[in-house]
Amino acid sequence: MTDTQAKLSPYGPKPAGAHQPSMHGYDANAVIHWSPDTDPHAKYFRSRVPLAKRIPAFAPTQAKPGLSPDPQLMNLSADYDKANEGYKYSDTFTCNLLKFWQYTDYYGSWHGLPVPGSPEDDPEYGVVNLPNPAYTDAAHRNGVLSLGCWFWPRNERFADWLERRPDGTFPAADKLIEMAGYFGFDGYFINQEARVSAEDAAEMFAMFKYMRKQAPEGFHLQIYDAMLPNGDLRYQNQFNEKNAPWLLDSGEPVLHSMFVNYAWNEKRLEDSREYAESLGLDPYHALFPGTENDKYGYNPPYDTRLIFPEKGTPRTSWAVFGTDFVWNRYANKFDPNDQEEVYRRERRYWSGPLEDPTDPVGRTLYEPYPDPFHAVNPNEYRCWDGVAHYITERSIIGSYPFVTRFNTGHGRAFYLDGVLASAKEWNNASIQDILPTWQWWVKSLGDQPPLEPSYDYDAAYNGGSSLKITGSLGPDNATELRLFKTKLAALDGAALSVTYRFEGERPHTGMKVGLIFEDRPETYMWLDVGERSVEGWNEKRFNLAPYAGRTIAAIGLGFESKAPIDDYTIHIGELAIVAGEPLPKPEKPAGFAVERCYASGTQAELFLSWDFKSEGIWYYELCRRKQGGAVEAIGRIYDECYYIKALDRLGEARTTLELSAVGFDGTASEAASTPFDWPEW
Repeated sequence: MTDTQAKLSPYGPKPAGAHQPSMHGYDANAVIHWSPDTDPHAKYFRSRVPLAKRIPAFAPTQAKPGLSPDPQLMNLSADYDKANEGYKYSDTFTCNLLKFWQYTDYYGSWHGLPVPGSPEDDPEYGVVNLPNPAYTDAAHRNGVLSLGCWFWPRNERFADWLERRPDGTFPAADKLIEMAGYFGFDGYFINQEARVSAEDAAEMFAMFKYMRKQAPEGFHLQIYDAMLPNGDLRYQNQFNEKNAPWLLDSGEPVLHSMFVNYAWNEKRLEDSREYAESLGLDPYHALFPGTENDKYGYNPPYDTRLIFPEKGTPRTSWAVFGTDFVWNRYANKFDPNDQEEVYRRERRYWSGPLEDPTDPVGRTLYEPYPDPFHAVNPNEYRCWDGVAHYITERSIIGSYPFVTRFNTGHGRAFYLDGVLASAKEWNNASIQDILPTWQWWVKSLGDQPPLEPSYDYDAAYNGGSSLKITGSLGPDNATELRLFKTKLAALDGAALSVTYRFEGERPHTGMKVGLIFEDRPETYMWLDVGERSVEGWNEKRFNLAPYAGRTIAAIGLGFESKAPIDDYTIHIGELAIVAGEPLPKPEKPAGFAVERCYASGTQAELFLSWDFKSEGIWYYELCRRKQGGAVEAIGRIYDECYYIKALDRLGEARTTLELSAVGFDGTASEAASTPFDWPEW
């Protein structure tokens, strides 16, 4: 279904809670005088997930082994719903989410937010907005740096940003660094897209030099190719002597990288690369020519092959703008029953029009896309082969334990240990799991199409979704599904487990777990799951001791049946690899309390807090203990506070809330509890 074919949706976003914490923009005064103690709701918008370390590139297990891992990708995109409000999590299933972090190195939030007190009908937007902390959490979990955004012009005096103290320090720069540290992100994307005076430009230039020196290691500043260092607005569409001082001024580093404006061509790209190298800059770290997807979708007017020659060396890194168009520009985006189409659009953007990251097709600009299996409209993808055609997949799976439940960051319900624990919709990118490296690298070993993998929101083991593999299975389409790129030393005592639910009458699953080792990257080692033992969710555990001394480079699943099965369906609820020694059980959380509550009728808004412990904690699980002992899932977060938008009163006078700390292997602590007394009827 295309945008023009989609019907207008009767659905829409849900209203915010009366006291729901929301993000906002910042003007110069707010930044210079910023404090977390006076910033509205600041503590509810922190990212606490540390930046994960990615494993080294290993070409034999890449979807395209010939791709260079050197080029990086900047993804400048809206987070969540591109609205004037920003929420870390909410109570709707339909929202903009990113499921392809494995191709991104830098994520920049692209949206504007009003400053506090701004009129709703004519808001004043801040120069600076922060990245949504839930997106930062997901980015960090996947080894991606998250950047806030600076946008000019705005309706304020530019010189107010450039105050300089007598000692040469810049208050705004100091506070921008402090804010990034407090809110947990990694730098800023600078979009200075309007002219300023030469005097202001010189001060801005000096402030950025100062900021570069004062910022901590790993802090990143990327500038858009728009305003020159003298204050003139002159898009260069390349890197040259006019805009180069933004990165290197007479040998002195200023900013780290540049998002080169879109109107590049082959000569401009080659000249940019050569000029960067003449200055001693690495083109793969410094230069990010941009592609405009927000406006053009799958048909940007500039050919990505000019950055990545089909049979040559990549010239630079790459930036993409507006990748959220797959959700934001889909007319039926708010329909909860139409989200598979949103995800299909996302797959076609990242994995290519055939939704296959291994697709080797190369073509010239505007050549129709060959389509052997899918109903792809060639006019929709005249010049789009997918990000995976140019950028190698990355992974952080290099140490024990690794556990994924295939949670995409939203759900139509919430499950705990395979049991429905809440029937409410939700979204929270902050608790998105590490998702499959390839979506989808699926292969039939016969002459019939393979089984089809997808995310299923009607069945989950722990969270809101599971991996579902379904279709007709028989001797003509034994299927291999490659899931995760890894670098895991197989240890004596280590174990791999898969939690699954096999549908149908016959007990034999026909499923195998496949391991690929670095010393034999062309071959799977298959571990047979065999027959299910019970109806519902089953766990199969494999000892990895026989492979001690070898390194696991990829993990996949295999499916086969000698007899035809028309409706083969299996759900994967969890995949886990743990070392021999169990992790210490997390301590019972301390300080758990209700800070504030606003009760009205049969619902209440609650603000909860506890003592945050970072070591050994994957997340905190928040539940309600119902009368009779049943558990209701309320929320999940890696933080020290949580906002409940609408807690339902179930007839009781007192509600007991429980909080557990969960370790990286899934082991939960003893639960802390706190009561909430409802007002009298």
